[in-house]
Amino acid sequence: MPVVPTALERVVLLGLNRGPGATLDLVGAAGARAVATAIDLGVFEALRDGPLSLPELARATGTDEAGLSVLVGFLDRLGYVTRHRDLVENTPMTTRWLVAGETDVGPWLTFWNDLVFAFWDAHLETAVREGAPPQTIYEWFDEDPERWRAAQSGFLGAARVVVPEFVRRTDLGSAHHLLDVGGGHGLFAAAFCRAHPGLRATVFDRVPALDLAREVAAAVGVSDRVQSREGDYFRDDLGSGYDVALVCNVLHAHTADENRRLLARVADAIALDGEVVVLDQFGGSAPTSLGQTALAFEDLNYLVTLGGHTHDAADVSEWLTDAGFGPPARTDLRTVPGVSVLRARRAA
Repeated sequence: MPVVPTALERVVLLGLNRGPGATLDLVGAAGARAVATAIDLGVFEALRDGPLSLPELARATGTDEAGLSVLVGFLDRLGYVTRHRDLVENTPMTTRWLVAGETDVGPWLTFWNDLVFAFWDAHLETAVREGAPPQTIYEWFDEDPERWRAAQSGFLGAARVVVPEFVRRTDLGSAHHLLDVGGGHGLFAAAFCRAHPGLRATVFDRVPALDLAREVAAAVGVSDRVQSREGDYFRDDLGSGYDVALVCNVLHAHTADENRRLLARVADAIALDGEVVVLDQFGGSAPTSLGQTALAFEDLNYLVTLGGHTHDAADVSEWLTDAGFGPPARTDLRTVPGVSVLRARRAA
């Protein structure tokens, strides 16, 4: 968990400026690396069924007992495990969010540690000096299919946090056929199908993503109603006659002109009176300090990895209107500050 200073430490470090507050970021950065390493080593999974002694945990994870003891000590202080005498166990937060299951965000953390921050190491300074990296992170993924596999697993981990509220607050009514544009891992399509027994879905994306989408549909129990369609959503046929189209975490990867073109293609694929549902991070949309900081973080990440940035909801609304949709309705998700949903119905 984030390093939370005591009230006295906040006064000294942040109020009176008597100590370097930047040390909090340093410890936090080290904490993220330590947690990702623990995930890779299987520490939290080994503790899934209950506490283990340190020797037992070392044997289960194939690690040196003395080295593991130091890692466990740091994880204990961070709040990921607790250590009682010789026993180590997961905290409730770890059990909910970092152990395999429907709420496991571990792959999202390891995705950042293994791929995104490696890309930052190579291109952060260049992106700031020149306004863009020499290649996008997606182009870098293309050089090694295993990177795409890890990336899609990471995207899936992030989606697990958003999908319950997203599905609960997005009633698709009597829709029969859903198009998930750039649907990647396919969790959004699968979750809507599970929530709407009469719904079937088509996940449209490139090959590296679709293998995972099929696995997710099977795991959710809707593989008979979720199909894959391979292609480039800027060039290839999306199909037609859909009742609703999802465009989730896609727009931030593209320029305004590209998004106008994409949304026009989506409108053409939707039946009259169908609707589009856009989920993304929109600039200026977060009401809380945490949400605003998260959006600023995403803005920097999109600069470094894509040469892009978060788009304002007002701009996306204009693109939707220009594409032939009516005025969109907006829902700000509470689960992840800064993430919002825009829904717009295709004009007759």
